[in-house]
Amino acid sequence: MKTSPVLRQVTRLREAADTARCRTLDEARTRLPIYDEVLDDVESTFVRYPIPLLQVVGAVVVPFLYQVDWPEGTTIRRLRAEGRDQLRLLPGVADQLVVLGPLLRPLIELHWSRDVARWSGVALEDSALLAHLFGIDRTAFPTTLVTGLADLQRGRCFYCDEPVTGRGHVDHFLAWSRWPNNAIENLVLADHCNLAKSDHLVAATHLDRWLTRLETHAATLADVAVRARWSSDHRRSTALVRSTYAHVAAGTPLWRHGTDFDLAAGPIHR
Repeated sequence: MKTSPVLRQVTRLREAADTARCRTLDEARTRLPIYDEVLDDVESTFVRYPIPLLQVVGAVVVPFLYQVDWPEGTTIRRLRAEGRDQLRLLPGVADQLVVLGPLLRPLIELHWSRDVARWSGVALEDSALLAHLFGIDRTAFPTTLVTGLADLQRGRCFYCDEPVTGRGHVDHFLAWSRWPNNAIENLVLADHCNLAKSDHLVAATHLDRWLTRLETHAATLADVAVRARWSSDHRRSTALVRSTYAHVAAGTPLWRHGTDFDLAAGPIHR
């Protein structure tokens, strides 16, 4: 039976990662010799088929997301050699995706899950199906990571600055339900404030403190990530947070402390 080349390569990488006990994609990237080979094959497949065809409506090409400027048969190696190996969104598309992302993501996940459940005979309500397809946000954070965050924050909660008792809670500063980002830059140590914050956006005072932490302690965070064998992505984390706040609607509740919220006057640019 013919199989998808992408699925075949991803399965190959997954099996190698399981054998080497890699916990994250970053670990696979740095530890597995086959990583670059698998990536080349997957990217070459997308260059040939999905990317040029995604904007075909009927028989007409409607470029509403990006422009494809390579002829059929072009390889990823050639695009890299010519400096054209990045897909550039059309003006305004990125902003609209930021606005629509939290709405579109659960809908896409639902429809994708329905199709997979129908094809495989797995119950749609099975939580293992969603975890397999999209991952889960409740990650078992290693002790080295928790200790590193605690040392950086002097053992205090990022939000209320009170001493953290016990292990504390590792919180996604920009909630996972909004943007799934496990990079260490998006993680803070908190006490019970983590439960009060939930998946809300935080007030401007917390936002400013988070941005200052990234500017001041970028190297320390990266070092903690290396020691904990965790992912680090300063640029992406900052871009996701700034883009999200740049599209906040007036009246959006921004969590400050406990049950206290501020109401956004409109987009927040930092």
